[in-house]
Amino acid sequence: MDFQSIALPAELRHRTLSTAAGTVFGEQGGKDRQMNEPAQLEMDLVLDVGNTRTKIGLFRAGRLLRWGTLANGDMAALRAMVAGQRIAHVITGSTAAPDPVFTEALGTLAPVFTITGSSPSPLRNAYATPHSLGADRVANAVGAMRRFPGRAVLVLDLGTCITYDLCLPDGTYAGGGISPGMRMRARAMNTYSARLPLVEPAEIPTLVGTSTTSALSAGIHFGILGELEGYLRRFRGEYPGLAAVVTGGDAVRFVRGLESGIFALPQLTLEGYHALFEHDRSLHGARGTAGPGAFDGTGPAR
Repeated sequence: MDFQSIALPAELRHRTLSTAAGTVFGEQGGKDRQMNEPAQLEMDLVLDVGNTRTKIGLFRAGRLLRWGTLANGDMAALRAMVAGQRIAHVITGSTAAPDPVFTEALGTLAPVFTITGSSPSPLRNAYATPHSLGADRVANAVGAMRRFPGRAVLVLDLGTCITYDLCLPDGTYAGGGISPGMRMRARAMNTYSARLPLVEPAEIPTLVGTSTTSALSAGIHFGILGELEGYLRRFRGEYPGLAAVVTGGDAVRFVRGLESGIFALPQLTLEGYHALFEHDRSLHGARGTAGPGAFDGTGPAR
């Protein structure tokens, strides 16, 4: 599998941001373009491990240059994707169950650094239970604050679960909300009922379902869309000038139905994981001085 760029549909009336790699999304740059970087220079490999899929990105000097996806634990696909690249560090963050075999295999590429929810962060954390905070939520918050310094930012991550994370203008992570994602809702209705089928909601379902399958699809899709709109309305009422960012695997699907002024950043979590890695390195002197392991909130484990 090759690395690829992700382009938002041209018809979306949403502000979009170009990535550091030079790929321009949506209407700003016409045809998508991607930089071809020389392979002889060292890069950091970042893995955002979800429940079924892993996003990967290659960074140099803090810039995301290339990215792609693979099935969880597929080391052969990963090796093929980074073939010819010189990897300096492997940075991982995960919401999935631990996979020690895969983690050990990553160590054959470069020293492995694992980001957790309690890793050192440039944000002030107001979360009451920081030990239970997901690494992906911290990464999203850090990535968003780097994009929008001095502003309140709400990150909506649409994946297995939908997470809402609020950062305040002074750099405080305030918390947010968690609700079931699209496929979790579909599976729950199938699991907890005797006769409802398991559905994969249509890309753009009709508002009025005319069969059980289409009614389930409509209820899931428009239920989530209404939830997103309600959260945005309430947060914008509380925090004037709020920036809203949508990311995650289902971001493109739902951003179509939201009002304009939403920033779609599909690679935000990767950016945040790498920023957390760089922040930890800055706390421990020059690059290469900190040992690999889990960032436990006081620095890398030795």
